[in-house]
Amino acid sequence: METKNAILELRRHAGLSQDAFAERLLVTRQAVSKWESGDTVPSTDTLRRIAELFHVSVDYLLGRPAALCQSCGMSLVMDSDKGTRKDGSRSEEYCAFCFQHGAFTQDLTMEELIEHNLQDLSEWNQAAGLQLTEQEARAQLMEFLPTLKRWKA
Repeated sequence: METKNAILELRRHAGLSQDAFAERLLVTRQAVSKWESGDTVPSTDTLRRIAELFHVSVDYLLGRPAALCQSCGMSLVMDSDKGTRKDGSRSEEYCAFCFQHGAFTQDLTMEELIEHNLQDLSEWNQAAGLQLTEQEARAQLMEFLPTLKRWKA
């Protein structure tokens, strides 16, 4: 995703007008308009402020793909998606569902995780516009999960 689209999407999702967004960042509405049209890109300091405001990474704002949870494969876009280490800091490797306080939240085998994830198959299909059968989804998970750090042999 391009920077202009990421900023526009985040601003709209937060229900902010360009004026309100600009006011929070201490910039002009015209600056926001130029970012969203792709005419300019915010400065490094402004990108940091935007990332803090929306709890996303600067990498996300710059269009780099989000990191994936190295246990379940969930995208780690927002800080709230990330699990926590023992010291309370955010993990860059694991999601909040899989990892809290420096430990995995559930002691599952990979096969148990697959079965657990398949319980939400209809929601996933709807969100992604897919029509995977349970068998197809299971096969994809069995192929994908072993590529993640937690499940690598």
